[in-house]
Amino acid sequence: MTKPRQFWKGTFAKYNYQFVLLLFLAVWFVVMGIVNHSFLSMNNIATVVTRLSEIAIIAMGMTIVVIAGGFDLSVGTIMAMVPCIVGLAYGQGVPFAVCLAFGFLAAMAVGLLNGVLIAKAGFQPIIGTLATMTALRSLIYVITKGKPISSFPENYMQLAHGKLLGIPIPILLMLAFAVFFSWIMSHTKFGRFVYATGGNIKAADIAGIHTAGLTIKVYVLSAILSALAGILYSSRLISASPDAGANTSFDCVTAVLLGGTSIAGGKGNIQGTVLGIIILNFIINGFNLIGINAYWQMIFKGCVLLAAIGYDSRRKPGFKMVKQKTA
Repeated sequence: MTKPRQFWKGTFAKYNYQFVLLLFLAVWFVVMGIVNHSFLSMNNIATVVTRLSEIAIIAMGMTIVVIAGGFDLSVGTIMAMVPCIVGLAYGQGVPFAVCLAFGFLAAMAVGLLNGVLIAKAGFQPIIGTLATMTALRSLIYVITKGKPISSFPENYMQLAHGKLLGIPIPILLMLAFAVFFSWIMSHTKFGRFVYATGGNIKAADIAGIHTAGLTIKVYVLSAILSALAGILYSSRLISASPDAGANTSFDCVTAVLLGGTSIAGGKGNIQGTVLGIIILNFIINGFNLIGINAYWQMIFKGCVLLAAIGYDSRRKPGFKMVKQKTA
């Protein structure tokens, strides 16, 4: 009996949680297909997957940040900021390629600021990114005067609505990034250093890993992916809104933790996050089809986040249930 137990605790146990998530998703599809036949229509599935691609791209960056022992609350603000910068610059006659460069450079600057505040100035990740999130959101409202920006090229919408080989471009981008970052985290020195830093930053420093530089890099990467998602989102709506991404941080964190990434760092993977995003979005889609109030949906998301954090706490090596002795 020893070898089967070792097998369960070893290779398969690494993925059994994601297997449970896949099983739940399959059951949800069956149940919703019975309750509402339009749920399983190709049009509905394609629409949901296309729209979740934007959040999935951001969540991949968030996953790497969390594995490294960090946290990024500014992703939704960057998602709103970059399209506004691009739209405002293009409206002033600046070539669109230059506008995009400005937007991504601004996002990288925010990521750099986050990384420096956390790695060099010693800010807690939540506090540092909360500060940049709040300041930038206010700045966006000041610059745009709280109004949407719609000055974009005529073919701008093709990025979100276009197809390649019959597959929507956002889905192709999501799949490409998922494969790329899964490989990066599993087969490169950068990925190993990220896991080592999140697992034990002091030990990583002793081992010669430049953890401060690595921390800055993961925040810059998170900002770049948030900027790309913002471009996709504004392309889908053909408009840049200062209100965009208001709940994105919450949705991303929920999906990342639901997918099995540890909030303490050092554990997790991109595949789990993508699976978490898919589950959350198809559950919400099902709720919408059967007419469940949006406020109840927010309560559900909060419960999912609590459950994911609770599961993460229980699977830590040092976790023990302590029973109070009765007299």
